Amino acid sequence: MTANPHILVVDDDPAVRAVMCACLTKAGYRVDQAEDAAGLKAWLNHGGVDLILLDVNLPDGDGMALARQVRASGDTAIIMVTERGTPDDRALGLEIGADDYLPKPVYPRELLARIKNVLDRRAPAPASAKNRLAFAGWSLDTVERVVVDTVGRALELTPAEFDLLVVLVSRAGRIQSRDQLMAALGSAEADSGPRSIDILISRLRKKLDPAGDGGLIETCRGHGYRFTAKVKKG
Repeated sequence: MTANPHILVVDDDPAVRAVMCACLTKAGYRVDQAEDAAGLKAWLNHGGVDLILLDVNLPDGDGMALARQVRASGDTAIIMVTERGTPDDRALGLEIGADDYLPKPVYPRELLARIKNVLDRRAPAPASAKNRLAFAGWSLDTVERVVVDTVGRALELTPAEFDLLVVLVSRAGRIQSRDQLMAALGSAEADSGPRSIDILISRLRKKLDPAGDGGLIETCRGHGYRFTAKVKKG
């Protein structure tokens, strides 16, 4: 993450782009814009973008599919911006790896708050912090944002999956309600509702233990979830 984050606004409505770009520029961000999928792809080839504000409905491409491509090619932060703001839409956005989901109309104060939240979550922890957690043969590095097994093979996780795993591991042995997990993860999951937590839990179970029963994350019926493995720091 650069000291002066670079944000790309991708929306086919010039009025919406103008409002968001003016707001972000005034807040001190470096801002560029694209009106369609082709423009987004050109910027991705150019590189150097820290966060993308991505409209779902573009004239030459579906924003959800584009978000998948962005996530597959790198770790650029993504905030979906769209009129499609149902809980199912927001849950889908999180499933494909978006960091947040902001419905239109966009209000400048909320936009800036969401961007700050995403960038703060992605900022590296201080070098002196204890950033490694070990559990059940896995090693989790909260600074490098990677999870590896005993032979160094990395586990592929979306940003939302990784953030949820960090919360569960750091609170191992304690039951966490869906509300507690949503609060810990921030605005994207809080807006999407409990279903988004259930989806992320299911995906984490399959990735951590694809051949087993997903027992590292226990369902406590009527209460929430509990991470059952013993965790060592450092």
